[in-house]
Amino acid sequence: MIGKLLDHRYQVIRVLATGGFGETYIAEDTKRPGNPVCVVKHLKPLSTDPSLFDTAKRLFHSEAETLEKLGNHDQIPRLLAYFDENQEFYLVQEFIEGHPLNDELVPDETWTESEVIDLLIEVLSILEFVHSQGVIHRDIKPDNIIRRASDNKLVLVDFGAVKKLRSASEYAPAFGGGGFSATVAIGTPGYMPTEQGQGKPRPNSDIYALGIIAIQALTGVAPIDLQEDTHTGEILWQDLVPVNQNFAAVLNKMVRYHFKDRYQTATEALQALHSLGMHSQPVANPRNSSYQLIKSPSVQSQQKTLAVAPVNHAVLKKPVAPQHTAIPRGSHSPDLLQLCILVVLAGSAAAVAPAVVKNVQNFTTSFSGSNDASANNCFVEIGANKANLRYQPSAIANGNILETVSSGKKLEVTGKRTKRGWVEVKIDPKNSAWIYGDVIKNQEEWVACLRDRGLTVKTVDDNTVIASRPLPRSKPVVDVQTSPAKISEPSSSPSPKLDSEKTQNKTSHQSAAELLEAAKQEYEAGDLDRAIALLKSIPLNASDFKETAEMITQWQQDWKKSEALFNDINKALDNGQWDKVLAYKDQPEKLPNIEYWRNKIEPLFKQAADNRAKEKTTNPTATPR
Repeated sequence: MIGKLLDHRYQVIRVLATGGFGETYIAEDTKRPGNPVCVVKHLKPLSTDPSLFDTAKRLFHSEAETLEKLGNHDQIPRLLAYFDENQEFYLVQEFIEGHPLNDELVPDETWTESEVIDLLIEVLSILEFVHSQGVIHRDIKPDNIIRRASDNKLVLVDFGAVKKLRSASEYAPAFGGGGFSATVAIGTPGYMPTEQGQGKPRPNSDIYALGIIAIQALTGVAPIDLQEDTHTGEILWQDLVPVNQNFAAVLNKMVRYHFKDRYQTATEALQALHSLGMHSQPVANPRNSSYQLIKSPSVQSQQKTLAVAPVNHAVLKKPVAPQHTAIPRGSHSPDLLQLCILVVLAGSAAAVAPAVVKNVQNFTTSFSGSNDASANNCFVEIGANKANLRYQPSAIANGNILETVSSGKKLEVTGKRTKRGWVEVKIDPKNSAWIYGDVIKNQEEWVACLRDRGLTVKTVDDNTVIASRPLPRSKPVVDVQTSPAKISEPSSSPSPKLDSEKTQNKTSHQSAAELLEAAKQEYEAGDLDRAIALLKSIPLNASDFKETAEMITQWQQDWKKSEALFNDINKALDNGQWDKVLAYKDQPEKLPNIEYWRNKIEPLFKQAADNRAKEKTTNPTATPR
């Protein structure tokens, strides 16, 4: 999917997540200035029966319209577009720049009561709006609450409403309607209440999950490690931390085992919290103002959403006479909900998202080197048979390959990646290289590893990195034939003495990196001759001279290929071959990586699309050319 253009507009640059319901991608909107990134959710109906597609499409449009209404709230991502292609469905949503709340929930570190109350009030206010639209989120967890970088507000993401269209229950009438519940069970163990595990979520199922997050923040204990009463199912947590009894009563009511005993609406819970009079006064910067990305090993909240087919057991009643016998929620003796999930997973055709993340021991082992010196570093592991390490995040040319590595090779990450999915790795203590994300086996884990060590992952623009990358110091694996006769020694100059002195003076005040950046900017802007002249002016030693010569030759070759491609597309346009022109657009990986040529080709695509549309309008039965 990387590089694929969806709806002739959204170019996929990275796979964000893969699960039982489909995939989620990061994409660039090629029809907006600056090509801003967005989130694209790809939903695949389970059934391929054509007779059910119309039903699925109707449900999809209905749910998409609901999501569009939800986007009217400032703390919910906006739905930018929705469409279907090849009987599969796509949602395009606003990308929220920030970090998940899970990064602030450090095990064994506690929040103050006022901080927790502020969290509850902010998220309950969002849920109040969501529930008023007739929607239940069904997967409230720390990873689905983002602290927005621009204003530090909490944003609720990953609404699961549209996921219903994939469940067999949505098509129940077509199969006779027997044996299916009203909805599929979606949620994350630890945050999901019993009724939701039975496929019967209610609005206060979201309130339960939020209450669990509050207890996690207050105690520093992950949900899976909390104790619960063996007879009542109620969570026992108040002995873990001193807490105001009135506040504890509110939290306990939010997380009652039976939904009838909880607050029935977010409004009720908000009123109870406001009555405490304990929340802090509004400040310019909330808790995040002093927050630093110091995150310890991954906890249960980082596991993926679990989707299972619902069971049809009756709702269990609470025992009348409770005895407070505590057992760990994550102990080897599973509760009823866990048993139901295991039974369904073993014997049903349910769609299951990726498995729960590995435990901390396995997680750490997967990134540790074979010696103690590398124990504190994070690594990517190569999953493909072979992978190229490049000095630039671009695969358009073989001339930038520094080294080829095999499957299983582990490389230390620097913490930097690009919008298009390239990851920077170290090849030795002083030098780094780029590797494409698709060949990495542990794509998600290396990011979590860095966060566990208090390091942020910086995402940069590809073109910026390409423009600022210094000349390579390693010999490329693939040698490009050069023509020394075309390249003069950097020190030679046919100019008069005065011009030579000016040139030398200018060079002395400009570093090689600055000259290289200027050369790349000229190259991207379309002035190949000027770019080559700047490269030749870089003061280099003998070994660097050959590499500069190779770069010049590679630029000339890439330029020639780009020009030839432009001529081919232009010729097809002149011949009225609109579909042929647009076929190039659907294969962006084959298009030039030079901004000048991309800007020249883009109008040709638009002209072809407009001409094809006009042709269909004037002659609907015309055969495409």
